[in-house]
Amino acid sequence: MSETHNVFVSHRHEDDKLVGDLKKMLAGRGVDIRDSSVTSDNPNNANNTEYIKSILRDRIEWAGKVIVIISPDTRNQEWVDWEIEYANKFDNKQIIGVWAPGTEPGDMPEPLRDYAHAIVNWDADAIIGAINGEENWTDPDGHDAPTTRPPSVKC
Repeated sequence: MSETHNVFVSHRHEDDKLVGDLKKMLAGRGVDIRDSSVTSDNPNNANNTEYIKSILRDRIEWAGKVIVIISPDTRNQEWVDWEIEYANKFDNKQIIGVWAPGTEPGDMPEPLRDYAHAIVNWDADAIIGAINGEENWTDPDGHDAPTTRPPSVKC
């Protein structure tokens, strides 16, 4: 029986293929990702900033978790930063960074460094652990990395 998680995947459109690869990798391990993100399969052709934000707000609010695909294209990208910062407004929203293959530590978006609950490498077990609440912090190669924020407190 598979686990199902409602997820918003924050990424650059240049990384659409990685969203599909992530979902396939996890499905192969019995984890079904119901993804509300905007991809080329589900495009948003709007140009009005407030309208785009209203669409993204609804999708982020729906999701229990936000996965940020960290790639060279995500650092300093206004929309990825905004999605992370918006997700952080919700106490129950888990924010998970996932290093894409070939990524360098300097590629991490600044808000993710501040608000992530976990940052993991491109590995099914590590990603599933983070989705299930493990507060793992690794570098792109999967080695332990120091957290940049205090661990969350569970009451």
